[in-house]
Amino acid sequence: MKLFISVEASNSAAFIINDIRKIIENKMGKIEVCDYTNNIESIGIIINSWNQSDLNFGHGKERKYINYKQRFADIRLNIPYDEFLSADKQKRFEMVKKNIYDSIRVVDERINKKKGCSFDGERLIADIETKLKNLEL
Repeated sequence: MKLFISVEASNSAAFIINDIRKIIENKMGKIEVCDYTNNIESIGIIINSWNQSDLNFGHGKERKYINYKQRFADIRLNIPYDEFLSADKQKRFEMVKKNIYDSIRVVDERINKKKGCSFDGERLIADIETKLKNLEL
């Protein structure tokens, strides 16, 4: 199975994040999670960025969930909405990339804390970084 990236965000941010996500995924190609761990088969990274009224309505709750029995991780970290929208194109790209890397680090930390389990999240991040090198936005 693979690394899966999606977006849940307020409209203004959602379209921008989704465009950046597509560029990153195109450049990354297919990443097999089993190349970095034997403990899970897939990682779902859901990038969140919600305006204040959506947050007040209950959207945007961060999630850091790993199911060892069904062998998947579901990670949902937030990008600050106002900061994201006011950033330039390069800064937005860096914020999305950081969200992906932070999500991988959450999985890395949690799996490596569990007895008998291991995950090489830093190698995964390094591999992604190599693929994204010299990426033109």
